[in-house]
Amino acid sequence: MKAGEGITLGESLRPRSNSLNLIRLLLAASVVLSHAIPLGGFGSELFLRWTTIGSLAVYCFFGISGYLIAGSAESNNFGRFLWHRVLRIFPAFWICLIVTAFVFGWLGWLHAGHGCGFACYLHEPGGPVDYVVHNAWLRSSQLTIPGTLRGAPFPLAWNGSIWTLFYEFLCYLLLGALALVGALRNRFLVAAIAVAVLVLECVVTSVPSLNMQFNAFNNWELTNLLRFVPVFLTGAAIYLYRKEIPDSGWLALGSLAATFAVYLVPVGNGIPGLTLTRADLSAFLLVYPTLWLGAHLPGRSIGVPNDYSYGLYIYAFPVAQLLALWGAYRWGYAAYVGLTFLVAATLAVASWWLIEKRFLRLKDLGRSSSGDQIPLASVVPEQPT
Repeated sequence: MKAGEGITLGESLRPRSNSLNLIRLLLAASVVLSHAIPLGGFGSELFLRWTTIGSLAVYCFFGISGYLIAGSAESNNFGRFLWHRVLRIFPAFWICLIVTAFVFGWLGWLHAGHGCGFACYLHEPGGPVDYVVHNAWLRSSQLTIPGTLRGAPFPLAWNGSIWTLFYEFLCYLLLGALALVGALRNRFLVAAIAVAVLVLECVVTSVPSLNMQFNAFNNWELTNLLRFVPVFLTGAAIYLYRKEIPDSGWLALGSLAATFAVYLVPVGNGIPGLTLTRADLSAFLLVYPTLWLGAHLPGRSIGVPNDYSYGLYIYAFPVAQLLALWGAYRWGYAAYVGLTFLVAATLAVASWWLIEKRFLRLKDLGRSSSGDQIPLASVVPEQPT
């Protein structure tokens, strides 16, 4: 628990000498474990009644991302910052959409026993082309492809993880805009914005009449921004204050304890994943413990320089869906999860080497030899299905 006396978190979280990549990989794995429960029909994935392990993992993802992206936004002009973010998110995401639509979806179509072939599948209303087009800009406006998930325990979506990427990217744009107007040079202002959004989230969550207006059926985008922005900006604020915030195991433990203490507060009695709940209110408290672990866990070489967490995150859900269609869940949870990890990890490795790494080589395109360098930050995120 004890860190060196007088050491700050910024000193302990030295760039390229921390375990944040390992933690991101573990968080992605946690999402897989969480999603496998409903996808295999094994019951409810609720944890401590108000959240899921996958949801907690996503919040930690957003906190890490806020910390890392603040460094990128601070070190680059807005155009360069946006170029890096686009390269990190979109190429692998687009390929995942194509693979899901034209490989996984086609296999699901065949499994359903439709009486026509690929041409019929291709021209089906709401078919694979529509799936790719409607989801291409991160906003998940089409969750499934008609006739492909017939018989699955959870037939509502081919990829229930990628919807959070939309909010991740909005957080990138928010931080980039703050940098563009010079607000990142005023770290108190960034912290104040984080607190203001958190207070607004508390008010909406605590007042039943307001909570009824922010859910999956009303103001869904605003609901999720209230859910994710405070966590992301907490990570960004910690980055900006990293030279003053102490490296303290006791502070990390206290913050973690406070996270779950909020679960005892009688507010936010909504539906987890559909409305704001007490679990969402406490999510910002997870950021410091997550970053502290990144400074102290062993395994600093894991995921450096090859980061497979994004690929695992975006491919695990459709892999689990296809395996569920083929009945792998009947072999039990452990076997089902193990197979999901095996196939999804293979695709994650392929995604990194064939797509992500190749496009990231373009990050310095057009930069002069005197240009800034940025710390590469990964993405996140999942969520409740």
